[in-house]
Amino acid sequence: MILISVLSIISELLSVALFSGYFDLSVSAAGFVLIHVISCAVFSYCMNSFVPKKVRISDKRSFLFMLAVTSLVPLLGIFGILISVVYAMRNPLHQVEKSWIMHKKEELPSNPRNMLYTKFGTGALRDILLNSPSVDRRVEAITSISRLPRAQRIAFYKMALRDSSDDVRLLAYSQLDPVEQQITDNIKILAEGFKNNENADTAFDIAQQFWELCYLGISEGALFNHYIHKALEWCQIAIRLEAKPNYSLLLGKIYLSLDKTDLAYEALKKAYDSRMLTSQVLPYLAECAFKKHEYAKVREILNDLGTSGAGKLTQIKEYWCETVQ
Repeated sequence: MILISVLSIISELLSVALFSGYFDLSVSAAGFVLIHVISCAVFSYCMNSFVPKKVRISDKRSFLFMLAVTSLVPLLGIFGILISVVYAMRNPLHQVEKSWIMHKKEELPSNPRNMLYTKFGTGALRDILLNSPSVDRRVEAITSISRLPRAQRIAFYKMALRDSSDDVRLLAYSQLDPVEQQITDNIKILAEGFKNNENADTAFDIAQQFWELCYLGISEGALFNHYIHKALEWCQIAIRLEAKPNYSLLLGKIYLSLDKTDLAYEALKKAYDSRMLTSQVLPYLAECAFKKHEYAKVREILNDLGTSGAGKLTQIKEYWCETVQ
């Protein structure tokens, strides 16, 4: 291949030499075109074989590119391609042998607001609690979690209560217990106020406090059943004193937790008919339809939800409204 490449370069030089004046212009032009095209084709074929396969996108494309350059730029094109190929062969692309980069150890931030500017987030904290072999590291994670919003940190505390380390479990319990105590204290204060003034809003606030103990996951088993039935009792008292759409919405949520689907649907439908926001009611109506195995109705309800009101349910809405037939 090298010898053929050299011969093609010599042929290119000879084609240019035809214009030295020894031949007629027409003969020189015809001979130049013939020899030039043949020389460029042979040279391009040889150079294309020298180019590494991992650099070539396509044999045909690289050959046509070289042929076009050498043909359109007589003599200089050949030397340009030659220099480019030789340079590419002598200076191959640098291969990175390491597929990882070492980073220094970063300490967990004590304030979750700082997580926005670090590599840590709630997902990272969860992985540390579940997988980190260091007890100190898991304790640091609990310390960071303690400053997250209450609805987010309860699940982390419950996860930490199953930790193998006593230090982690005790710290998680010490953080979780005040949350429950604060809610129960609020219930006592509201209950005393209700004794003095039987107000529907006060009864509803008590029902919400009991409901919060349930949906936050603080209570389990028999304690959960106690709290959920107390929430039902106080919500029914509030509705008996004064019927409001948000009261019916909470009642529907409680019935759903108790698997009383028909009663939940009635309460939620009453809230929906009272012109509450569709984004607040329709997801629970869809859940009722799902529990009753009315899948066509689930699709119909979610379709009425609208794109703006779907929020976190966007993917679920797309599945039911577009995928499910």
